[in-house]
Amino acid sequence: MPVVEKTHGGRVVLRAIGRQLSVGDRAEVSDELAAYLCDERGDFAVVDDAGATEDETDDDAVGQEDGPPDAGGPIPDPSEHSVKDLRDKLSDIDDIDVLAAVYDAEDAGKDRDSAIDAIQSRINAVKED
Repeated sequence: MPVVEKTHGGRVVLRAIGRQLSVGDRAEVSDELAAYLCDERGDFAVVDDAGATEDETDDDAVGQEDGPPDAGGPIPDPSEHSVKDLRDKLSDIDDIDVLAAVYDAEDAGKDRDSAIDAIQSRINAVKED
């Protein structure tokens, strides 16, 4: 079973394993849960997958020091976009967790007021829907 590490964002309760995890915490989880946490949520990375071969491991896994995946991934890296382009990308995102990860990445990176405002506006719009 793979071991995942919480790489960014706030605390999360993983009911499937009965644990609460914060950034830096690790847990052994099922393959299905690891896929969800890493691929869909985006705030975890597989740090040990003893049962997988080299071809099965995710070489693009996000580590805490790496920040979000590149623009082709599920979470756009705001530092790679102008604010106008970032607004366009954000309009396609309806997941609050993904938007929060983008916000955290911008806050920790370039920290542009206009980008922070754009991300927060999108978060508010999604919450209203």
